Amino acid sequence: MKIEKLIIYGFGKHENRTIDVSPQLSLFYGPNEAGKTTIQQFIIQTLFGYPMRNQTKTRYEPKSGGKYGGQLQLVDEKYGRVIVERVKGKAAGDVTVFFEDGTRGGEAELKMILRDYDRAAFESIFSFSIHELQGLERMTEEELSRTLLASGTTGIDAITKMESRLEKDMGLLFKKAGRNPEMNLLIEELRENEKELRNFRSETELYGPYLERIHEIENRLADMTEEEKQISSSMREAEKHLQSLPLLEKSAMLTKELKELEGAGGFPADGRRRMERLQDRMTETASKIDYVNNELAALRGSEEGLHDTETLEQLLNRESEWHQLQMLHRQKKDEMTKLLDDQERLVGLVGMPAEAALQSDVSLNREEQLIFHVEQLDMEEEEKRFTARQLSEEKSVMENARKQVGALLEHRPTDRERQEAEQWPAISMRLAEAKAAKRLERSADSRMLSFFFLGLGLLGLLFGMIQGNYAVAGIAFLAAAAGAWAIMKNGQPAKRDSGHEKLLQKYAGRETEMDALVQRVNEFDRKLEDAQLRFAAAKEKIALLSQTALGQPAKEAYEQFLEQLGIDPRSNRSTVLDLFEKLREIQAVHSRLGRLEQDVAVLARQISEWLEQAEAILTRPLSPAGLYAELRSEYAIRQKQKAEALKREEKRAELKAEAKKTAAFLEQVEKEKHLLLQEAAAADENAFYKVADDAAKKEALLHELAPIRSQLSVLGHAELPAGLNKEELSGFLAHQETKLTELKNERNELLAELADKQQTTQKLLSNGEYEEKLQQFEEKKAEFAALAKSWAINKAIIEAIKQTMDELKEKKLPAVIADAETYFSKLTAQAYSGLEMNPAGFFEAVRTDGMRFHIAELSQATKEQAYIALRLALAVSMQQSHPFPIVMDDAFVHFDRSRLQQMINLITELQANHQFIYFTCHETMQQVWPNAHVIHVANTERSVHS
Repeated sequence: MKIEKLIIYGFGKHENRTIDVSPQLSLFYGPNEAGKTTIQQFIIQTLFGYPMRNQTKTRYEPKSGGKYGGQLQLVDEKYGRVIVERVKGKAAGDVTVFFEDGTRGGEAELKMILRDYDRAAFESIFSFSIHELQGLERMTEEELSRTLLASGTTGIDAITKMESRLEKDMGLLFKKAGRNPEMNLLIEELRENEKELRNFRSETELYGPYLERIHEIENRLADMTEEEKQISSSMREAEKHLQSLPLLEKSAMLTKELKELEGAGGFPADGRRRMERLQDRMTETASKIDYVNNELAALRGSEEGLHDTETLEQLLNRESEWHQLQMLHRQKKDEMTKLLDDQERLVGLVGMPAEAALQSDVSLNREEQLIFHVEQLDMEEEEKRFTARQLSEEKSVMENARKQVGALLEHRPTDRERQEAEQWPAISMRLAEAKAAKRLERSADSRMLSFFFLGLGLLGLLFGMIQGNYAVAGIAFLAAAAGAWAIMKNGQPAKRDSGHEKLLQKYAGRETEMDALVQRVNEFDRKLEDAQLRFAAAKEKIALLSQTALGQPAKEAYEQFLEQLGIDPRSNRSTVLDLFEKLREIQAVHSRLGRLEQDVAVLARQISEWLEQAEAILTRPLSPAGLYAELRSEYAIRQKQKAEALKREEKRAELKAEAKKTAAFLEQVEKEKHLLLQEAAAADENAFYKVADDAAKKEALLHELAPIRSQLSVLGHAELPAGLNKEELSGFLAHQETKLTELKNERNELLAELADKQQTTQKLLSNGEYEEKLQQFEEKKAEFAALAKSWAINKAIIEAIKQTMDELKEKKLPAVIADAETYFSKLTAQAYSGLEMNPAGFFEAVRTDGMRFHIAELSQATKEQAYIALRLALAVSMQQSHPFPIVMDDAFVHFDRSRLQQMINLITELQANHQFIYFTCHETMQQVWPNAHVIHVANTERSVHS
């Protein structure tokens, strides 16, 4: 089965592309991200289906949308030409197979064409890449040998994977020194359960002693409860006596103080606060009266004269005119500065003094004269260049003619050749006569032919004259003349001419040679004459052109004109007109500067007059920059002063009314104060506050005595108990508290012991946990037996797999290894002669000197060559049963030049029966593989062409 063509509808970055594939070797070349791997995956996924969405492999669906999928056009020895089309549909895509006879099929027919191979089987034999080869570097010796074994035998890869999976499963079940496998964990759990069951059996013997101890603890707890009740009751009585002692003492003291204050009564309610409020109001009112009087005095002393603001206001109204004047003055000065800079720049560009530039005549007439001189100079230089070119050409012509004359003279004919050429025309006529005479002598029957020509010529002449066809008549006349001449010649007796014989002997057969000699002599004379004529003509023209190129009147006139303008005659002609324009600009700028100076002077005078007027109003010197800011500030100050004067007048009236009102209020407050003193029966303020203090103290004592009496009524004691004091009560309470603490600690210990004993006896009575533990123990034993059975089954399967692998090694592998040895020897340039498997099951490479190396000891490139040799040998061995193309992705990047060439030679041998498709990003592969069908993947066109 070989691939003829790829038609990509849309796959990854490729869209609407058609790629022709060689039946032997196709080299897909392109830089990184050109889409080489995409095309490789297109081939594999079109044959075996798109990956599931939950898989890690890429589906290469187009990012920009569009149709997804494409076609592979195949040629198969068994099924003929087949087209496999796979497009987006179900998870693996919808596939349609088009056969050569017009029938169609689906997945079943495609599976038949692929010989029931799936993607994994195909990639394990017919497709490999640099990633697989690079992985060889990280493998152990056992893994390398297994990989090479899988590469050299079909089906062993799946068996090896199954063996690895079963070994992994067995490792998850049991390891000899493991801790985490399931069977190891179950063994530990069974040991723990067995230990717990032994403990349960030993606890059943403790039931009787524990039960007796429980009864003892319960009796002791009941006795302790009664004892605690008695102690608590006696402590409560003692605490009541202890609490009532300070209350009785405090009550007696407060009652004594109340008796001393029996006369303090009848003070007005809230009298102190009312008096303080009246005093505050009197103080506030007096302060207010003082403030009003001070304000009135200040207002009378702060009157000042007001300035006139009318003239200042008129000047402020013209602020826009001032700013416009300032702006115009500033613009004129800026323009002057800019023009001075431009003038300085232009003078610098011209390269001459400013006075000379201003004196230069830059009128239109002078400009026209300058342009005229430039044009005349250009014409003169163009004529000069034309003359120089002509002179050079003529010198070249003369030199060529001279060389041609010399060459001709070197090969001129000799004098003898020239003499023979000059004599040949006469000799050739005589030679023709001699040949004709000889022919007449040899031909006896030529007389009849002559009469025939004479008769035919006369008839033709007659016919041509009658028909008016002079061409026929002319030909007929010639034929008749020839016939008559022949008759005349033949009619005479044949005479032997010795001169003719000599002539024929000398020149017979040399006619072509002599004609060539004549032609060569004539050609020589013609060429020599032509060369001499051209030499003379060129020499004459050179003399004429040399005289013409001497004078330069236009240049002299141009330089003289520039000196008159003041411009350096050596200046570049392309810049002379620019310099002339710059001179004109300098004079224009100078004229503009003069006008600006006058305007600036006028504006400066107006600004000065304006400033003098403002200084007269403000009576102080001012600067032009902040003139109107100061004017506005002064105007605001004067307006403020005027407004403040009006406010002061209004405030004076308000203060007078306020002073009158405050005096009336003060009189009213004094009346209220007098009434409050009368109500408290006090002569003055001091007596009022003394009465207030006594009344407040009495009220506080009554307030303090009320809760004491309430507490005593609650305690039920009106006086101290007999025979007890405070110290004795405190000692009694401390002793009882100590006894309670001891009883509490003993209770806690007994309760803890009781709970433990009750729990143990209850557990022994129920005996359910023991049965549960026993059941768990049996279940764990059953689970362990099931896992052990599974482990034994896996072990048996692994042993069977090992036997199968041994059979494969003995039966199928030797044939593949034989071919692989040949390929490996070629790839390594006969550095290694064999590839064998030792008794331990490890591959070894045999060097030509007999030295053996384990595969892990080889270099990375040599490992890859062994791997590729086995792969190719297996593919060749399966050519009849599975004739698939071999797809490689940059598999030779680690090869040196020599071994790479050996690899190319090997593939060249195999490509007669196998199709190879190679993907690479290395440009050198195109050079070392000249016969490959190269496909440039990075082509920017819509279709890829080889």
